[in-house]
Amino acid sequence: MNIKIGITSENIAEIKDGCIAIAFFEDRLNLNKDIEKLDSALDDAIKNSITNKLFRAQTDEIKTSYLKNQGIKCIALIGLGKEKEFNLNKLMDSVSNLSKKLRAMDIKSFSIYLDSFSNRNFEFNAYLEKITQAVALSLYQFTKFKTKDLDKIKKIDEVTIIVDKNNYDKASRIADEAMIYAEAVNKTRDLINTPPNIATPEYVANYAKEIARKNGLKFTVLDESQIEKLGMECYMAVARASVNKPRMFILEYKGNNNEKPIVLVGKGLTYDTGGINTKPANYMANMKDDKSGACSVIHIMEACAKLKPKVNVIGIGVMAENAISGNAYKPDDVLKSYSGITVEVIHSDAEGRMVLADALAYSLKFNPKAIVDIATLTGAAIVALGYFASPIMGNDEKLINSIKKASEKSLEKVWQFPLWDEYEELIKSDVADIKHLNSDIDAGSIIGGIFLKHFVKDTPWAHIDIGGAAWAKQEKSYKPKGATGFGVRLLLDFLREQ
Repeated sequence: MNIKIGITSENIAEIKDGCIAIAFFEDRLNLNKDIEKLDSALDDAIKNSITNKLFRAQTDEIKTSYLKNQGIKCIALIGLGKEKEFNLNKLMDSVSNLSKKLRAMDIKSFSIYLDSFSNRNFEFNAYLEKITQAVALSLYQFTKFKTKDLDKIKKIDEVTIIVDKNNYDKASRIADEAMIYAEAVNKTRDLINTPPNIATPEYVANYAKEIARKNGLKFTVLDESQIEKLGMECYMAVARASVNKPRMFILEYKGNNNEKPIVLVGKGLTYDTGGINTKPANYMANMKDDKSGACSVIHIMEACAKLKPKVNVIGIGVMAENAISGNAYKPDDVLKSYSGITVEVIHSDAEGRMVLADALAYSLKFNPKAIVDIATLTGAAIVALGYFASPIMGNDEKLINSIKKASEKSLEKVWQFPLWDEYEELIKSDVADIKHLNSDIDAGSIIGGIFLKHFVKDTPWAHIDIGGAAWAKQEKSYKPKGATGFGVRLLLDFLREQ
């Protein structure tokens, strides 16, 4: 990452930087001794702003003032609202808005006074982690393919977090780990945002291979002939119409001797036209995001290599392009999956569950203690939960509860959907073992889960449908417009608690 985030225990009054940011609660608008000492060198700029009610510390309020001071060019006062109503979501929003505002002011570096954010609602570790992540995630910009006016793109080079000297060592470790998370998210965003003429299945597989080489991960890739030889008809049916041939890659991290691994399976459709059932034009834009699950898995595995959790993890990316040609798969086709289950095709745009079906069944060869798949599977996820949360479903409550707990910590929201037996009726087929889609629009996300459930046998399994959360139509807080990298922080927190 281009931005550097560091920790210092230097006294706030001695800091020299482009800007220093200090937070206040509405019901705690007082200056501690360190801030008073700083303020005296700033001609009481902070005290005057509060006394004259130029700054009230309301939620999302940011007051910036340029100073005639040799050490600090600008002071930023951040409003956190009422202390009892404050939470980590609001913390990340506040720091994100601050970071982007200072960038817009063309400030190249700034410092954050960490103690000013502290309150009874959460612990030191939590707010330092979220502040670090908020800064790094909110300042993300995807400029790889821009060639003009690059000198006009504003960016912040360095951010320093000021901590008490007694917390310096702990803070440094927490910030380093938080930056590993943020780097994984931002690299996931980069790969998802890479256009489909470049990020083909082979390109992504080669990218994953390079990640493995740099981080000491075991790597395997299956090409189209190997996939076909394994009898993955569902996978190959989706992939066969494209000139860009499929690739399935496997990354392996070993952190706990011979314990059974957790397998992560990511959907990797580098582009999805919808196939024979072609998408309307307005739904085809941004379909490069259909590889979000696989891109997330790559960088989760890289982060595991750096964080070294005591768990064995296998990451599978199932890459393909759903195109249109004379040999494209069609509604009414019957395909035999890797598991042996025959599948009746209903609609060619429900392709994600087809490639996942074979990948999930293949993952059983690793004798996993659990399988988690992450996929931009349905537009129905948006209808149900919007763009900021993802449905989760599966066959094991303990596993799902573990992911829900990670959701609370990571702030990446999931909501459990049921997989009741009644839904099985909706994928019964007259000509095959099952059909891959209900003919009506009932329970769209759940039907995807019910279908996938058939391919994991009795292995504990959870399915996360990121059909809405993977892409943002507009910038907000620490989520940029475009790829969000949703799921990376969620699954890293999940894995680290295993």
